[in-house]
Amino acid sequence: MTKKMIHLFCWVTLLAVSLLSCSKKNAANKVVTPPPDTSMVNFAHLNHLYTPVSFPDGTTAAGVYIYSNYPGYVNTDATGEGFTCVDDVSRAALVYLRSNTYATDTAVRNKLYNLIGFLLEMQSPNGYFYNFLQTDGQINMYGPTSINDPTWWSWRAFMALTEAAPAIKSLNPALYTKMNTAILNLVAKLKIDLVGLAETTTTVSGVAIPTWLPAGSATDQSAVLILGLINYCNANSDPVMTGFVKSLADGILLMQQPDTTHFPYGAFLSYQNTWHAYGNVQAYALMQAGNFLNNPQYNKAALAEVDNFYPWLLQNGFQSAFTIGVSAGAVQTLSDTPYAQIAYNIEPMVFAAAEAYKETGQAGYADMAGHLAAWFLGANAANTAMYSISTGVCFDGISSPTSVNQNSGAESTIEALLTLQKVEAYPAIDAALKKYKK
Repeated sequence: MTKKMIHLFCWVTLLAVSLLSCSKKNAANKVVTPPPDTSMVNFAHLNHLYTPVSFPDGTTAAGVYIYSNYPGYVNTDATGEGFTCVDDVSRAALVYLRSNTYATDTAVRNKLYNLIGFLLEMQSPNGYFYNFLQTDGQINMYGPTSINDPTWWSWRAFMALTEAAPAIKSLNPALYTKMNTAILNLVAKLKIDLVGLAETTTTVSGVAIPTWLPAGSATDQSAVLILGLINYCNANSDPVMTGFVKSLADGILLMQQPDTTHFPYGAFLSYQNTWHAYGNVQAYALMQAGNFLNNPQYNKAALAEVDNFYPWLLQNGFQSAFTIGVSAGAVQTLSDTPYAQIAYNIEPMVFAAAEAYKETGQAGYADMAGHLAAWFLGANAANTAMYSISTGVCFDGISSPTSVNQNSGAESTIEALLTLQKVEAYPAIDAALKKYKK
């Protein structure tokens, strides 16, 4: 059977399954179908998580509670870490920034300003960011998930600040000035710590991996950093950081499994010889890098994952993680983890498929993006609506085909809203989601 025939068979099978399978919705999260002109994006639960915060120096800002527990959705903290964090606040800021009412709704804008204020307070003197704020108003400076290192929360803060800055510049010049200072401080630190590292490789279980990315080979972190850097470079003439975008993109390319006809079908590994679904934004970031650098090689590589790996995930009920080894040129699966499946697994793929549709105009990508996003509305292993249009609650994850975590914390809520904002930006993707939802 040829590769083209295999793909055709997979998509026909998927369509048949979607038409024949019976759905079962969790009564506690039953979707209330809105009128056709009503948005699926409901800020109600995110607004419930949003909370004012005060720092010891008297500065006031806002955060979002990390956890909110079923059945009453009582907001709570992460024991030993804090109650709100840069990881979540950065992404919540993007939800408000990307709202279609941002330009006219002062409440939405003020929430964004307050969240940005939180990020600014969490930047440390070395340019990186602390992650967690504790309930007593003290910054958690020493926890392993909070220290001011070159890692996830610093990149997310950078991405949020650089994307929001142009929109805030004329509306709130004083805040913009503080944001720009924070951005420049982080860029200066990057030029010391990461820019210009030797582009060498090492081998893990037979897999060649780069050593010059954040954490050595973290393509997931690199992808988030690329998105922030492109924002920064579009606002600043900085050939050094433009070159850094290329260096990071080249590292991501090295982590792609090149055989698109055998598992893992052109997937970008996340770290060393491991792929995980959460934060797997490499394909989307590479398309952005290809456009920014005018290098179609990156777009082509990204589409190879979208064209070959995403259909496999849909056909096989998604996946949480796997590790591989390479021996005599053959890929072997060393471990395979189907669960937990979470909102943050789905959002990156929807963004990549939507970007592929935007760039190519090919209807198949819109169909794929909608099919992936339908995970939120019941097209998943548990046949359960994970997101409620009527409440804005998004369940925290699927643990097995018969077990759903009905808590609804910040990450789940935010990732669902970001996904649905992207879906509604394209009528063809919106229509596909509604076709595949259960």
